[in-house]
Order: sequence, then structure tokens, then C-alpha cells
Amino acid sequence: MANSIYGNPIVLDTFTSAIDLGNTLYGNSNATFYVEWIEWEEPITPGDTATITNAKGDAIFNETATVASQSLIKYFHGTPVYGIKIDSSGVTSGKISIMLR
Repeated sequence: MANSIYGNPIVLDTFTSAIDLGNTLYGNSNATFYVEWIEWEEPITPGDTATITNAKGDAIFNETATVASQSLIKYFHGTPVYGIKIDSSGVTSGKISIMLR
């Protein structure tokens, strides 16, 4: 499957290169996203990691799997996030879903 960035939720499952959602969608790395939740779906192995940052490089989602295939979710309740970025090594397995308001 390929990344699906034009839906809601945004679904990302290919992490071979860095992802900058603000730049890709709006031509602005600092674009404001009103995030309801971010879910890391089905990380394969305990110890796998997922890190998502804002435009300034601050981690907005930083999790390590402790159980195989158990999804992890973080609720933001519509909080504004300025830029959403994932480095090419930012997610070691599974896929990321980002629900926007």
C-alpha cells in the first residue's frame, strides 16, 4: 500500500524517505494541523519505535512497542500542531493514522 495523505485520517505506511505533511499538502512546513489523534497501528516487534515531530523538531508522538501487533494511540482533542514530520527512520514497523478535525 502507498501513503494516503489526502484522506481523513491520513494513513502512512511507507517510510523510505522523510515525510513533511505541511510541505506536501500546503507548500508550508509550518502548516497548522488540528489533530484529533495519532495511532500507530500494529507495530511488529517489541522495541520497534515511532517518532513524529512538529516543524520545530519537537516530538509530538514518541512511542516504543512493548507488545507485538498492539496499536498505540495518543489523543490530541483538536490541538493545533504546527507541521507534522516523520524522518525516514522515524517508524520502524506498522503504519501511522492521523485523524484531523
